[in-house]
Parts: sequence; structure tokens; C-alpha cells
Amino acid sequence: MKYTRMLKIIGPLLLLIGAMAPVWAQSSTPVFEAYADARQILSGQYFEVTFTLKNAEGRSFSPPSFNEFIVASGPARGVSTTIINGKVSKEMTYTYTLQAREVGKFMIGSATIEASGKSLRTQAFQVEVLKGKSGEVAVDQQYFVRAELSTQNAWVGQQVKLDYKLYTTVEIQNYNITQEADYVGFYAEDIQRPDARRQREIIDGVQYVTKVLKSMAIYPQQAGLLAIDPAVIQLGVVLNSGRRSSNFFFGNEIRRVPVQTERMELNVQPLPEAPEGFSGAVGNFRIGSDLERNQVTTDDALKLRLVIEGNGDLKRIQPPKINFPESFVTYEPKVQEQDIGEANTTRMGRKIIDYVSLPKEAGRYRITPKFTYFNPDSSRYITLRNTSYDITVRQGTAIKAPIIDDNAGLQEDIHGLKMDLTLAKKRPFFLGSIVFWILMILPVLALLAAVFYRKKLQELANIDPAVLKSQRAKQIAMSRLEQGATFLKSNDSRAFYDEISKAMLGYVSDKLKIPKSEMTKSNMQSKLEQLEIGTDKVDRFIEIVRNCEIALFAGKDHQEAMQQTYDNALEVLAAIEKQVAD
Repeated sequence: MKYTRMLKIIGPLLLLIGAMAPVWAQSSTPVFEAYADARQILSGQYFEVTFTLKNAEGRSFSPPSFNEFIVASGPARGVSTTIINGKVSKEMTYTYTLQAREVGKFMIGSATIEASGKSLRTQAFQVEVLKGKSGEVAVDQQYFVRAELSTQNAWVGQQVKLDYKLYTTVEIQNYNITQEADYVGFYAEDIQRPDARRQREIIDGVQYVTKVLKSMAIYPQQAGLLAIDPAVIQLGVVLNSGRRSSNFFFGNEIRRVPVQTERMELNVQPLPEAPEGFSGAVGNFRIGSDLERNQVTTDDALKLRLVIEGNGDLKRIQPPKINFPESFVTYEPKVQEQDIGEANTTRMGRKIIDYVSLPKEAGRYRITPKFTYFNPDSSRYITLRNTSYDITVRQGTAIKAPIIDDNAGLQEDIHGLKMDLTLAKKRPFFLGSIVFWILMILPVLALLAAVFYRKKLQELANIDPAVLKSQRAKQIAMSRLEQGATFLKSNDSRAFYDEISKAMLGYVSDKLKIPKSEMTKSNMQSKLEQLEIGTDKVDRFIEIVRNCEIALFAGKDHQEAMQQTYDNALEVLAAIEKQVAD
């Protein structure tokens, strides 16, 4: 009985912890995979195959048969440990260097290993051996950069991966992206940990070494044929690679060469007619939920938490409607947490939403949380139903509010007539009155105010205009936020986001003395990070500015989103003001 009661207490807590664990943070599951730095190789060339075990200690490793290739070396074993945000992950690798024997398509079979009491196996894959192109590669074909999309057709709101990929036959020491597209019609975010491993690819008989220089997650915000303008990347090409440098101190000579990607186009389709309950989610999702308790009285509040995880744009997702019983008084749901992470070079998100309701009638009820999203892979809407909760509501002991008598206190308002009518001599009205003394003191106060004002003008004349702007930054920003609050009440979304954007950008420009010509997101982020207000505050500031840009471009009139933007703006500006004042 004791253990049963304990299980009832900790059971919902364990369920919530399981539901809230992000999909990108499941580092405890062992993973065994194979990776080749080339899926196409020229005859006689070398390539590497690596088998990697993650999140476990392995033993009894067994490689596949390499009968179709010459094993030049291996296995070279490696062990590494990384710590990211306090989370420890381990990797074991086995690497073979192989040489292609002859032209054709060949399979590399599965490797096996024992880990965590299980036998794990990698997936087999194919390698194609091609005949090489005779002669040297033309200079203009030795290196170039391509912008590559993960798909050519997408749906509105779908996450599309955009890679800027380098192809080269010579040594490239470094690179710098000097010009990037504005991504008009998209919401775009950097992928912080792209797959930067080098690979070999063959194009027109020429073998190139390839590497992803930058990855973006872009979400189309409108239907139609959307264009991505070319990017300009400056490459540091090593001129005397492979030869001994004639200069002992300076080494190889580097030439800066600008290259440009081609203009890309993405065909974006509008979403089909949405079913009831669709809240704007596009991608692949899963949900979890937790009910605080399932036995309450009519005096208690009922709290339900819903967790949404997936690879879609979280900002598009509005809290789904929960069908509470009609006898329940429900309140607007509140977003408690919104996290962004990455898994396998894909941006993943988690949104936690709390629902509060008040049961007004005793009885037995059932609540089933549902979440509907659009799946781009199957091109259809999918509705997820979580655990159904049976709720028992008992009658509470609420005391009725006292009845207010409109005639109460009537006798205190009406007093008896005074019978003592003693007469007194009336004093002059003006002399010695309050008005008399105010008029006497007023000229003196006016003179003092004029002296103070003149002195203030002299002080302001000697202040640097930039310093003056910095001093007035808070006042101007608060004035704009007050105006934004007015537009929030009238639900004028475009005017609201315009005022919030001006308040945020104007404040940082004036307070941190950043010229308008240098007001880029990267520059603002760098200046704010120097204030040491916390990475979360800096990220929230940049997020607010981006949300305003998206709203002004694509339109966004959801009242809750506007209120959340307004609250975030107040909090972030207060944090910056406090840090600067200190």
C-alpha cells in the first residue's frame, strides 16, 4: 500500500520529465553508424570509411568484408569525449583507408559491435568507382561554391536546409562570406553545428574535395516561386601547395579569390485547407502532456501542461485548443517555455504550454489533449492524441459573496438639523487666504525656475550630442513602448510591431552609440554581449527584432504573440538599462 501511494505521487512527475526531454538531447541511446568520405571515387584513388559508436563503450568490433577494395591501412581506433552545456558524450571510431580496384558499383557491408548489452549493426551502403578524366583540371574549375537546397519544392512553413558548399581540387586555407542573401520571403536561422566533414565528390570526371561552409534553416513564409540571391565568398587559395616554400618565415603564399553562388529558386506551395484544430505547425512533431491532479473540488484550479516537440517553426505554432467540459471556466493558455536545439544538422524545437481551468460543477469528466500538424513528407494533416485524463470533481465549500444593501449607511449620510445658529463676524475673503499666499510666492518660484532652466540649457550646450542621445534613450524607448501598448489594445498589429521595432533598435543605437549605418544584427549582438547581460537576454533581443521584421513583412496579428513580444521587450530593455546604469 505504501509503495502504491508513492507510485501515484511520483508517477505523473516521471511522465512529465519524460515528455519534456527534448528530442535532440536523447544522448543516452547508443548509436552505431558508418560514414564514408566519398560515395563516388576514381579508379586507383583512396578513400576512408569510419565506423562510429556514440554514447556507449563498445567491444567485439567486427568490420565488414572489403574484398572489392585494397585495405591500405586500418583500423585506426580513436576515442573522444566532449562536454556541451554540462552533457558528456563519448565516441569510439574505427577508420579504414581503402583503394578502389576497378570501375563499378560495390557494396560495403555492415559492421557489428557489442554495446550496452546489445549487438549493434551499421547500415550497408554503396560506393561507385568511376574512370577519371584525363588531363589537368582547368583553372576556372579548380574551385567553386554552390548553394544547395535540401528540396526544390516545399510547403509554407516547412523547414528547408540551405548549404553553402565548397568544391575544390586545390588547398583552401580559409574563407570569408562577404555578401549573403536577404532571404526575402523566408524566416532564416543559422545551423550552429553543420556537418563540416570533408567528402569527395566527382563532377564531370573530376574528383573534388567538398565541405559545407555554412548551413541555414529557412522557412518560407508565403507561397510562390521564392528566390535566394547569390552569396559572395572570399576564398584563401594556397598557390604553392605541395612545394617547399621559398620563404622560411612566411610559408605558403595565399591569394584571396572571390567566388559567387548561383541564384536559387524554391517552389513553395500553400497548405491545403486546414481541419479544425490546426494551430500552424508544419513539420514532424510529437507531444506529451501532464495533468497536475485528477481529483479536485469546485474550489480548485485544474492545470494541464502540453509539450510539443518537432522540427517546425515554433513561432508559427499557436497553443492548440483543449476541449474542456462546458461547466469548466477556462483561461487563455500561456507559453511557459520555448527551446531551440539541433539534431543531425536539423533545427529542433520544444514548446511548453500551460492550460488553467476552474470546474464549476461536481461530476466525472474526461479530457483528451490533441494536436494537429501538417506533415510535408506525407502531404497531409496528422492529429496526435495524448493520454486521456479521467477527472473527478467534488463539490467544494465556497462561501457565497455577501449581499450589498444599497440603503446601508443611509442614516449616516443624513444628519439632524443644527438648532444653534450663533452668528460670527465674517472675515475678508482674499486677505490672508490660500490664494493670497500663492500669489505672493509664485513670482519667487518663477524667478528660481528661470535661473535653473538657463543653467540647464548651458549644461546641455556643452554635452556631446551622442552622450545626450544616450541619456535620453530610455525615455524615448519607453515613449514608443507606450505607443505600442496603445496599438496592442486596438489590435493594430502592423503599427504595434513597427513601434516595438523602432523602440528596440532606437534604444540600442542611442544607448550604445552605434551609428545608423552600422546597425547590423551581428554588430548589435556583439555590442550587447560586451555588456555581459547574459546570452539569453541577447538572444531574446535579436529574436524580438526578427519577430518584428517577420510580422511587418508577412503579417502577424495574434493577440497573445503581440502581448508576449511587448512583455519581452520591456524585460530585455530593463535588463540592458540596469547593466548600463551599474
